[in-house]
Amino acid sequence: MSTSHRPKFQLRLLQPRFWPAWLAVGFSALLAYFPAGFRARLGDLLAAVLVRGDSKRKRLALRNLEICFGQLSAAERQALLRRHARVSAQVFLGYGQLLLRSPRHLRQQFCVEGMDIVARQQAAGRGIILLTPHSLALEYAGQFLTIDHPMVTIVRVHHKNDLLDWLVTRFRDRYAQGGVFSHANSMHGLIKAVRGGKWLYYLPDDDRAMDNNVFAPFYGVAKASVPTLGRLARACEAAVIPTMTAWCPDRRRFLIRFLPPLTGLTGRDPVADATRVNAALEQIIDLDPAQYMWSAKLFRVRPPGEADLYTDL
Repeated sequence: MSTSHRPKFQLRLLQPRFWPAWLAVGFSALLAYFPAGFRARLGDLLAAVLVRGDSKRKRLALRNLEICFGQLSAAERQALLRRHARVSAQVFLGYGQLLLRSPRHLRQQFCVEGMDIVARQQAAGRGIILLTPHSLALEYAGQFLTIDHPMVTIVRVHHKNDLLDWLVTRFRDRYAQGGVFSHANSMHGLIKAVRGGKWLYYLPDDDRAMDNNVFAPFYGVAKASVPTLGRLARACEAAVIPTMTAWCPDRRRFLIRFLPPLTGLTGRDPVADATRVNAALEQIIDLDPAQYMWSAKLFRVRPPGEADLYTDL
């Protein structure tokens, strides 16, 4: 199928300014063929370095944990950060698998819970929208699901690095059973795809200034939120299935857990819908908070008159 966003490889991606990224890709490709235990041990060493350092990403993660989990002590948040760093490092070092290893190899690393929830909605003739936050393992889960289930997803902001934009799109569309749609284009093709049986892998928790954003609570703090899921689900005639994706460091396996369908979306009240979606995202994150991308600027866009939460970082 044609998609709105499918960047092509270009010779300019071999220019010197892309060489650091190519070195990272080459290292990741090499690690893809090392045993999982080796990558895990290397990841633990990398995580220890990250936690001891004073990087901006670490400071961002700690600030977000303070905002969202103020009820925890500083020591508890530090422990959560250490678990987050461990998951992040092990996931990062395994990315080469998404470009080079076989579907069989990927399948062997996954456990799936709650598939019966999805099957019942399909049997009832509903389309499927998988609602998931930006978890560290999201690219793995997306590619794994695409092996057996045609999938589509939406890109709201393209990577500024054209090489990374090309690589990430290859992750998401490697098996050519779905497609990557741009948020800037018409959603008619996306709606047609979901009505036709493709699953939508939907991640609404980007914090970007968009014309249709509303502010809704996320862990008790106003967050710029995309309010369109209710209308989209109605247009697609789809059930919204909250979905957890996780990397389990000690088991060295990925987990996908489907939760009961989301209720309460009307498609008529943007703030109420965004509030319901954010509450569902919190429910997913709370299953294992270490899995979330805490080093992003989750509250970048502030309501009028409110101060930037990250100015001192």
